Amino acid sequence: MKNLKKVLSSAKILRWFILLGMAFVLPQAKAVNVIMQHNDLSRTGANTGETILTPANVATSFGRLFTNAVDGQVYAQPLYVQNLNIGGGVHNVMFVCTESNSVYAFDADAVGITYWHVKLGTPYSPTTCSDLTPVVGITGTPVIDLSRGTLYLDAKLSSGSQQLHALDITTGNEKFGGPVTVTTTGFNSSIQLQRPGLLLLSNVVYLCFGSHCDQGAYHGYILGYNATNLAPVYSWNTTPSGSEGAVWSGGMAPAVDTNGNIYVMTGNGTFDGTANFSMCMLKLSSSLTVEDYSAPTNWSSLSNGDQDFGSGGPVLIPPHYAIGIGKDTNLCLADINNMGHVGGFVQAFNAETKSGDTVGKSPVYWQGPSMQYLFLAHANNPTKSFQFTGSSVNTTPLGTATFTPSDRVGGLSLSANGATNGVLWEIGSDSNMRAYDAVHFPNVLWTGSIGTYVKMTCPTIANGKVYVGTANTIGVWGLTNFLYTQAGVSNLVLNWSAGKLLQTTNLMGPWVTNTTANSPYMVVPTNQQTFYRLSF
Repeated sequence: MKNLKKVLSSAKILRWFILLGMAFVLPQAKAVNVIMQHNDLSRTGANTGETILTPANVATSFGRLFTNAVDGQVYAQPLYVQNLNIGGGVHNVMFVCTESNSVYAFDADAVGITYWHVKLGTPYSPTTCSDLTPVVGITGTPVIDLSRGTLYLDAKLSSGSQQLHALDITTGNEKFGGPVTVTTTGFNSSIQLQRPGLLLLSNVVYLCFGSHCDQGAYHGYILGYNATNLAPVYSWNTTPSGSEGAVWSGGMAPAVDTNGNIYVMTGNGTFDGTANFSMCMLKLSSSLTVEDYSAPTNWSSLSNGDQDFGSGGPVLIPPHYAIGIGKDTNLCLADINNMGHVGGFVQAFNAETKSGDTVGKSPVYWQGPSMQYLFLAHANNPTKSFQFTGSSVNTTPLGTATFTPSDRVGGLSLSANGATNGVLWEIGSDSNMRAYDAVHFPNVLWTGSIGTYVKMTCPTIANGKVYVGTANTIGVWGLTNFLYTQAGVSNLVLNWSAGKLLQTTNLMGPWVTNTTANSPYMVVPTNQQTFYRLSF
């Protein structure tokens, strides 16, 4: 297999043979779907089932495979479902949402194949807020319920109203009587912004809200809707007798612990610790009652200076902690069994040096081969790695990147095969993606342009490929010397980055000429071992 990869990487070679067989099938990834923001309910940002990409091959054989155009900015993280019965076959599918209120179901392995595309109404055009322009449509990352084959999302319309949609992932058709208009007592949809990823928990879809540019008489809201009939079931206002307190989290979805408790962080606004909960890390029940909270001792001065504590979202890390970072760059660790209220953090320290408006959905957490890692991306500061000891964070960074982003930082994700082969993926404000060796951070394995980035956008990594949304495309990267096969199906699908398939043969028969088939190519096995001849 190592020699095969070398062969395919050389454009000078005209023809070579490829051997596949029951004992020689190309490495398959584990069954990994990315159906929610940052991979899991703890929001670690780590796909630990990645068996194809490694630091070694990313450093030598990685690049862009193809790009599909879309009709608007992609702020929502792309989602991924493998082996989906769609389009008359079984395919890996990426789901992409845009600010123009479009939803696409693209083939995840081949360029230009769209299984369905729906437009969910004319998007909203903000008049005074320049934070997200020129239009606002689908911003929060959707969530997919595989058991019901349903994708849930919030779309903002030109009227200022917002709608919750439940789409069939195989057709794009509306389900459960959707869409429904999102509303609750005191909710002014025109000024509210649905930024965080959606949460699906115990048959309830949760949506979180802040506002456009802190403008208008807004509140932070979390609203829950029944996942099977889209009826409203829960509603919580962060500042019912005050104002503001956005749950925007830089796009992070709420985190959930093993007991079903929900965790969010809130921005500047009214705080009293009884009814109003701005500037907090909050623990909520699934019915949205406040169970506990932590808040910085200087919450008032931070709030008055628009230094949102909740500019990012909390990440749950073992055995019983939540960690998050705000605009002031203080990394805060809370014990979720006793959050301590004001000043109750287990640990808080200045992890970066310059404050800024945006957080790249960090921290990212990974249990590596010999220690636990945290990775931080913050505006105006280089990405850093830290060691988590199991009860505290070592305040001396393990490594600091050389690239320093602007105030509009990109986002982070990580891929690994369990506790090995960790690669940290960073989208930079310079519109470059960087792949770092997670253990030997900040060793850069690869860097390359993605197009025009949008802030706080995280890549999605699945089955050997990296999916990145930009201002007008969805790009796909992977190993350029690797023949990707579709896992879990009886007839393998070969994918390669260049060349055409000329001939095939099995061990018992002659070469059979094909019609110079392009990638992807369906393989119908006739023997335990089959040769394939490509022309480059």
